[in-house]
Amino acid sequence: MSDRDDNQFGANTRSRSVRGRGARFRGTPSGVEAFESEFTDSVRRANPSVDALALVGEPDPISAAAAFRRAAGDPDLAVCISDWCPVLLTSARPHQAADRLADLASSRREAGRPLEITQTPALPIVLGSSDFLGRLLLRHLEWSDDLSGVTPSAPEAISEQADWSGIRAEKYRALLRIAARDLVGRPFVESLTELSDLADGCLAAAAALTVRETGSDEPTVFALGKLGGRELNFSSDVDLMFLYDSPGGGRDPVRGQAASTFIRHFKKHLEEPSPDGFLYRVDLGLRPEGAAGALAQSIDSALSYYEVSGADWERQMLIRLRTLSGPPALGTEFHESIRPFVYRRSIDPSAIGAVREMKDRIESERRESGRDLEADLKEGPGGIRDVEFLVQSFQLFWGARNAALRTGNTLDGLAELTRQGLLPEATAAQLSHAYLWLRRAEHALQMADERQTQRFPREPAAQLRLARRMRYTDPAGDVARTRLLDDWQRYRGEVRAHFEDLVLRVNS
Repeated sequence: MSDRDDNQFGANTRSRSVRGRGARFRGTPSGVEAFESEFTDSVRRANPSVDALALVGEPDPISAAAAFRRAAGDPDLAVCISDWCPVLLTSARPHQAADRLADLASSRREAGRPLEITQTPALPIVLGSSDFLGRLLLRHLEWSDDLSGVTPSAPEAISEQADWSGIRAEKYRALLRIAARDLVGRPFVESLTELSDLADGCLAAAAALTVRETGSDEPTVFALGKLGGRELNFSSDVDLMFLYDSPGGGRDPVRGQAASTFIRHFKKHLEEPSPDGFLYRVDLGLRPEGAAGALAQSIDSALSYYEVSGADWERQMLIRLRTLSGPPALGTEFHESIRPFVYRRSIDPSAIGAVREMKDRIESERRESGRDLEADLKEGPGGIRDVEFLVQSFQLFWGARNAALRTGNTLDGLAELTRQGLLPEATAAQLSHAYLWLRRAEHALQMADERQTQRFPREPAAQLRLARRMRYTDPAGDVARTRLLDDWQRYRGEVRAHFEDLVLRVNS
């Protein structure tokens, strides 16, 4: 990347003076602990240090000091200041988090459920990282108890007997636990699995409820995209495809209409808003014939479509095909029947060329539409898509002869490419580390207010909030922000270099 690219996000020499102010804290646990201890003592004295709040990057340190003073004055919080004060100090929103914590303590006390921070140590960092989870905790006071233990437990299975409001409540209660587990530092890769398992459970419960409410038979439901690969985002669409069995072969108007009735009801209730939120946005655009096609196809019609009209991008898309629910035999049949289309028997160098052309086209179209690709975690140069497309190009090239490569999961694909000797171990390790960092950044952005975004912020204040959610806990805010920007440039540079070497520059 150019020098201009390295500096455009603000990672420049302006931070040197701030590095000097924060130098005694960085890399010295005793210095950090002393800083936190000094601030905590100032809060105990009902005189929170405005200078400390300014140093961590709080935009309104005077108001933030008042919020900390208010929280410390709550009887249930006053006895455990050291358990929440240091955490909030280096969170994404110290001011708002202190106010939210005081509100929550007061509300729980009034409800006869006094808050015990010592039993729920993850609560402060959740409040400091996510506005929407803070609102949920105030709306459902008992949910705070789910955060017990040093690392809250993984979400429980979704009941298939729940109604729509019950499924939504279970989803958001589970999201709370997943976010808390992320924020206290458990391996991030577990988040991708937990979010995918949560969606699987919600969708299965929604399908069962749709059958009960419509009387329609359930078609077989397939996941595509990140859900298909079991690496779902914190706030994401779910890409789905529906197929039904047609004993006579071809299209069956009666079964097709019944499946369409099922799908419309299913999609409507998944996307229906509530005070807490919604279940999932459903994207049906990857089905055969796209928006012009029927909502559900018979298995024979779908196979015929791919045989006659299937495009290279659809081969790539179907790598992540996974059966979710519905008649399992049909799911197995479709997987086996579509495999020759996805993984061609003859090694075809054009597979990598098709991936390269698709990525070029995506970037060109996004730039023409005015998208700021240099700040796009997903589709920009060196972003998430570069890693995914690199892995998928190898899968399309080698997958017909090597069944072990047929996985929809990006990290599993990288690991298998290394085991098969198709990708150097050092290259796969760099790509895996970079992919996980990019996905963590994506989750941290979406966790703030459950908004589907992959835009890396350009505004310094937003960059600092992202750094804090990713646990860059340097006391000096500008140091934390600069470290974030350094890592952003390094990881996307590594990814793009590997993508160019292994995909963009490969010719047939």
